[in-house]
Amino acid sequence: MNLLRSGLWVVLVFATGCAGLKTRATCPAEGGAPWREVTSAHFRVKTNLNAEAATQAALELEKFRRGLLLAWDSEFDPPGEAEAIIVRNAGEFGEFTDSRIAGYATVGENGPLLVMSGHGYLVSDEPGDQSIQAHELAHYLSQYVLLRQPTWLAEGLATYLETIHFKGRTAEVILGRPQRWFLGYVREHGWLTLEELWSWDRTGQSQAEMQQHYASAWLWVHYLMNEHAERFADFQARLASAEEPRQAFEAAFRGVQDLAGGLRTYLDTGRYAILTIPLPEVSSKVEVRDLDGAEIHAIRAQLFLRSPGDTPLEQRKQKALQELAQALSEDPMNVSAAVLHSELTAESSQQLGTARALVKARPEDGRAWSMLARALGAEKGTAEEQEQALVRAAELRPKHASTLNSLAWFYAGTQRPEKAVDPAARAVKLAPGNAAILDTYAAVLFQLGRCPEALKMQRRAADSLHERAPESLRRSIHETLGKYEQSCRSEVPKQP
Repeated sequence: MNLLRSGLWVVLVFATGCAGLKTRATCPAEGGAPWREVTSAHFRVKTNLNAEAATQAALELEKFRRGLLLAWDSEFDPPGEAEAIIVRNAGEFGEFTDSRIAGYATVGENGPLLVMSGHGYLVSDEPGDQSIQAHELAHYLSQYVLLRQPTWLAEGLATYLETIHFKGRTAEVILGRPQRWFLGYVREHGWLTLEELWSWDRTGQSQAEMQQHYASAWLWVHYLMNEHAERFADFQARLASAEEPRQAFEAAFRGVQDLAGGLRTYLDTGRYAILTIPLPEVSSKVEVRDLDGAEIHAIRAQLFLRSPGDTPLEQRKQKALQELAQALSEDPMNVSAAVLHSELTAESSQQLGTARALVKARPEDGRAWSMLARALGAEKGTAEEQEQALVRAAELRPKHASTLNSLAWFYAGTQRPEKAVDPAARAVKLAPGNAAILDTYAAVLFQLGRCPEALKMQRRAADSLHERAPESLRRSIHETLGKYEQSCRSEVPKQP
């Protein structure tokens, strides 16, 4: 380790009005370019770039991922697949978001979702700023190494890695370049102490407070990486074994005097070590398939829903529903459109019938079976039928963490933890930084009477709550942690 993460189909009248408009990323029937899906070893890219550029984009993302992984180990290759949507140019991208935005990262059904404009941004000799994508990928990849991460380390590492750079066209990766905005910030405004960063709670923070914390976290990680490399590696090795973070840090840095003074000297000297590492071979194997109009409209619905900008949520939902109505008019059994439509419509009375029809039409698509299981749960369907749907979904999607987690949660809810262990453990292996999935496994372990293991897993879940976590999930996980601490106190001493 070198460095250290509604089946109710409302039929809407959809007037496209796009004949002759060439600035919309729509389907060929409406004057748009063809869309295709490119699947590489670790990415699933949906794009309206031409076939050659689409393939290049997927391979660039593979190169990006491989370069980030060098921060841990040249042989490190965790499981999992990320998704990307690449709109071919800024004009078309601007239909969904602020024209100044070239890309953003969010969380999709399968983990990280990268969304960006392709022309001059990803597919070019001199790509633009990819720091957002690098930051989010670093979070995603680091979770496979550091099983527990204090907030300051998680964000400091991701910011450290977001400056990744490939040296021209050579097979070399450069890591550790200063993050210039944060460097300027700490020089002008100062930084927080490590003690202050240990208590970082992002809920309710102002923009100014967030900037101060992110800049300080980056500075501390950059300093510890360069000036205390062996101890920092020891700290991370302890976190990789799921040790309590504060105790792991104290053990790794025991005997070190005046870290704060060393940090000031480090910043004043302005000498920063930069790592140049050979890039291992990246797989060039891809599969390409063309997307039909229904799938394209489902993608457009996703873009309207997820893209940042000033457009009110209700307006974006209406645009998304229009796209989904168009998708379903072209193919009523399009799984992508049907599942997203079910998530947007609150009524559940007609979802069960829709889900049954979808399973009948698309029996080999695990998403359809997952939708059926959700509809059965909402309509108080029989436990036997819910179990059958969940088991089938897991069989069809054995590498999909949320699907496995749903099966495990069902067994936990029906007091059959012995059947939940396997899917829960596999879900954690696939998504070791997902707080909800860790919470499920902890619940299963607790039901089995494995209290110390349940407590350890629940603490990992609490560590994994990032700023995007819903308040309801945050509250539930911390309440459950308190319950486990109380129940397990006789077996495991409470940790600070």
